Amino acid sequence: MRTSIDRLTPLDRLMLDASKRWPQDIDALAILDGTGLLDPTGELRIDVVRAAIASRLHLVPRLRQVIHTPRRGLRGPFWVDAGHFDIGDHILVRPLPPGTDESGLPAATEALRRERFDPSRPLWRMWLMPGLPSGRVAMFVKLHHSIADGMAAMATLAALLDTDRGAPVTPAPPWTPTPPPSDRELVDDTVRRHLHAAERAGRLLIRPGTTLRHARAAWPAIREIVAEEPASRTSLDQMVGPDRSLGVIRSTLDEVKAAAHAHNATLNDVLLALTAGGLRAVLRGRGEPVEATTIRAYVPVSLRRGGAPSRAT
Repeated sequence: MRTSIDRLTPLDRLMLDASKRWPQDIDALAILDGTGLLDPTGELRIDVVRAAIASRLHLVPRLRQVIHTPRRGLRGPFWVDAGHFDIGDHILVRPLPPGTDESGLPAATEALRRERFDPSRPLWRMWLMPGLPSGRVAMFVKLHHSIADGMAAMATLAALLDTDRGAPVTPAPPWTPTPPPSDRELVDDTVRRHLHAAERAGRLLIRPGTTLRHARAAWPAIREIVAEEPASRTSLDQMVGPDRSLGVIRSTLDEVKAAAHAHNATLNDVLLALTAGGLRAVLRGRGEPVEATTIRAYVPVSLRRGGAPSRAT
């Protein structure tokens, strides 16, 4: 008997709907030492890479799952094991044009980022891009936000990759997809979740004091949102198109930490200051006023407590 059905969270469903208009993907770009990735002729050993990743997929089960939407009345979509999984569909080779260096990587990865996911397959892909100077290989990874948020995405990559080039590759453990739940199991799960929601609502009604304290605690933030002045109108108030330009700023973590400590700030403070400075430079370069301009920006904040499980697992 199935103990639970892995439904998408409200945020996951929001991201899934939003991706119909604009991709809701998390992307990562890395530059790898190609010593162990290229054969003597310079060809990428893609079979070795796929075997190494396949041997670790059991650590991140979500990477072999797809989203299934049941018929009306059986609540929302949920995760199920893909009926067929071929790692060759997800780890690909895309050689870079001759003469490409780091400055050419944003354009190359932007072209890959535009490729939409096939919803019948797990929502992730990895491209190995040989052709950088000194035998280096670029790696571009893309996964849908419903699979993992920022921290979980980093945990996912850490689980799949190894910093020790000499680490042995163990054979992939056998994997058999778990059959999707039956309609009866979906009905039971739907009823159980409705009862749980009703129970929570009942607890709020029989504890009005606690409910009132929570409402009072949330009111300052709500009042700030409602009462704040509208943001200034700028040329940034439009959907980012597919032909956007990307640039690379190279630094080190030690340099960012030094800047933060020198101003009694955090790493996030430094990144936000850099972002604000970049927006200011863009607007000034376009001849737009900046001194009395207010721009609203969404900044993700993790509310996960230490030790909380990753959404990717």
